[in-house]
Amino acid sequence: MGQLNSRAFPPGTSRYTQAMAKCLDQTVPDVPPSNRAVAHTLVNLVQGRMLEYLADRICRSYEIEDEHSKTQIVTALLNIFSDEFFAVFRARIDREPTLAAAIARRIIRKEAGAPGGHASDRLYPAIFRKYFEYHNLGDLQQMVESDAVIQKILLLAMLRRSISDTQGYQKLARLLEQDSEGFVTACTG
Repeated sequence: MGQLNSRAFPPGTSRYTQAMAKCLDQTVPDVPPSNRAVAHTLVNLVQGRMLEYLADRICRSYEIEDEHSKTQIVTALLNIFSDEFFAVFRARIDREPTLAAAIARRIIRKEAGAPGGHASDRLYPAIFRKYFEYHNLGDLQQMVESDAVIQKILLLAMLRRSISDTQGYQKLARLLEQDSEGFVTACTG
């Protein structure tokens, strides 16, 4: 499994993908991981990478480039997508224990060749359809973007990019943080 070693990845490769490679270095190809902790970790890493891709896609659509905002969106997505979202995927893993490793290998191969490129725009939607049973990623993205927490993160990132007055930005940021009902984002969105 040496070819999956995370040191072989180009700069910009997802930490989730690098962790998958390290995890797979402990397994034998086409054999379910014998260590339950490794198998469980792989499932969580695949799910995390899927959410990270969705966050990347959201950030690109709003031209947000800062890593802090992307990380906040991934964290918010983890809260939005409870166990219900991943229930179909986990049920498939229970039926096909090698599936998480197979998906992880597919992700690693694709990202080792073209990190963050447009190839991922074919890979991840296909994985969402095939293994998570979400057939329209655009609809899923619109649903997520309507979440008040996600809207606040997006609005703050756009304000940070466009407001040169640091004090003005901080005032707006405090206003948004105190808005637990989502009123400000509803008025500006």
